[in-house]
Amino acid sequence: VAQQDAKGNLEVAMGIAEDLLQGKSDIVAIFGGNDPTALGALAAANAAGLKDVKIYGVDGSPDFKTELASGDSLLEGTGAQSPVAIAQKAVEIMYDVMEGKDVEDRYPVETFMITADNVDDYGTDGWQ
Repeated sequence: VAQQDAKGNLEVAMGIAEDLLQGKSDIVAIFGGNDPTALGALAAANAAGLKDVKIYGVDGSPDFKTELASGDSLLEGTGAQSPVAIAQKAVEIMYDVMEGKDVEDRYPVETFMITADNVDDYGTDGWQ
């Protein structure tokens, strides 16, 4: 229906979503480029009284996971990766470089979906 740049900002995303939802109350899904934009869309959808829209984000942020865990949200899921695992891998690669070992050009980062069904596995008080 529409694509707009919310600059990764909750308040900007909320304003964009409010404008969008005024003319398109039959929206069935909203995808935020990160969790703050998804949370901004959530605030707009809640203010508009929507009940059937599914909202997705990206990050696995504590705020998003807390809302997912509430059990009564329009948030459907967040595509996540583990900043902790990324940092551990980066340090491992750094040591390999310092030791003169060959390293790859790319190291894929595992991604996974966090939903209301598995949010307890990741916790809500920090990053996975």
